[in-house]
Amino acid sequence: MRATIWIVGAVSALGVTACAGGSSGSAAAPASTAARAPVSQVSLTLSRSEGGKHDRFGAAITTRHATGVKGRTRSHYTLAALAAHPAVACVNDRDRRFPDRPRGRRVRAALDPARGKGGALGWCPGRYKGTVTYFTGFACPSKGRCHIPAGFPTRTQIVARFSFRVR
Repeated sequence: MRATIWIVGAVSALGVTACAGGSSGSAAAPASTAARAPVSQVSLTLSRSEGGKHDRFGAAITTRHATGVKGRTRSHYTLAALAAHPAVACVNDRDRRFPDRPRGRRVRAALDPARGKGGALGWCPGRYKGTVTYFTGFACPSKGRCHIPAGFPTRTQIVARFSFRVR
């Protein structure tokens, strides 16, 4: 079954995530004090709206902004989901970054319960709420410590929401 989610409503801000260049990990970064226009919403196509405990949940979006490193700034989109009612001895959440691409390109990412802590146990049964967020901030070096310049503008905004159910 293929589900298409169209986003309607205002863009809301989240907590700020890191600028690191790895996979989907995140760390704290200072919040921006600069006021900026909201990031455009994206249309999201979900590969399935229901699945089993070991199924992957894929998503595709069309980028509204180029992603990757440009100068001292990194930007990316992240797919994330969290169980509406967390349980024990199973996977309650996952996140995954979309690959870096130019503006206007279709990109895909998948939430795989096997990638991360507790993966062999599979998803917890129930409903999951998800988001696609757009991040822009300081581009940390690939090696060594990341020293974010004071006042460097950083933002994370939700650009799409979705949900799915695990049987």
